[in-house]
Amino acid sequence: MTRKTAATIATLVVAGLIWMFSGIQPSYACTKTNGCVMDIFRDDYDMKRDGRMDAAMAAGRANVEAFRAARAAEQARVSRGATKK
Repeated sequence: MTRKTAATIATLVVAGLIWMFSGIQPSYACTKTNGCVMDIFRDDYDMKRDGRMDAAMAAGRANVEAFRAARAAEQARVSRGATKK
C-alpha cells in the first residue's frame, strides 16, 4: 500500500468518525408544527405594537452616540498628547 493510499484511507476513516459522532449532541431544533419562525414574527410584531422596539432603538441610538463621543474624546486626547511632544 502506498503512502498516498494509506493517507486517503486514514482521512476517510477520520471523516467518517467525525460524521458519525457529530449527531450525538442534543438537537435544539424547533419541533412546532407552524415553526419557530412564526414565533419570531409574532414577537417582532408585539414589540412594534407595545413600544418595546422604539425603546430598544432609542437605547441603541444613545449607545452609538456615547461611543462616538468617547471615540472623539479619545482621539482629541491622543492628538493633544502628540502635539505636546
